[in-house]
Amino acid sequence: MTDRLISSYIKKYSELLLYCALILLLALHKAFAFPNLSLFILLSPLLFKDFKLLDRWSLLWLFIPFAYFMGYKPYEILNLSLFAFAEELFFRAYLMQRYSNLAVSFMFVLPHLLLNPSLSAVLTFFPSLIFGYAYRLTNSLSFASFLHFWSNAVYLRVLALWDFLKV
Repeated sequence: MTDRLISSYIKKYSELLLYCALILLLALHKAFAFPNLSLFILLSPLLFKDFKLLDRWSLLWLFIPFAYFMGYKPYEILNLSLFAFAEELFFRAYLMQRYSNLAVSFMFVLPHLLLNPSLSAVLTFFPSLIFGYAYRLTNSLSFASFLHFWSNAVYLRVLALWDFLKV
């Protein structure tokens, strides 16, 4: 009886449990220099949910190498694209099955605040709303990930330019 109860509880609240695991891992990383294992949590929904990874928007990923012309090195492009995909998988395709775009956007801010406690981390709320809206509109993880990738790529180049101009 208790095994079934625990199993149903985990099934019912798996999204929230994984989110809490993500927050805990990031807090350990920040406070105690624990290795950042957040990517494993972000990609974990692939293990127990069936997601449509390829769709008509998947061809947009062919434009990712153009980030090279913005000055990104290949490993930076890989890092940006992997984290954009992982975050969109976890927050849009997984959490938005149960929670609203608004709630998920608030949930999106907390990990960013843990890693980088600044105004820019709080402001990730607004792109998150856009990514969520794009995901709901197209029902495409590829499209939302593509938007997220280019949003990060442009944002990081603007920050680099800003730092260059301040010096």
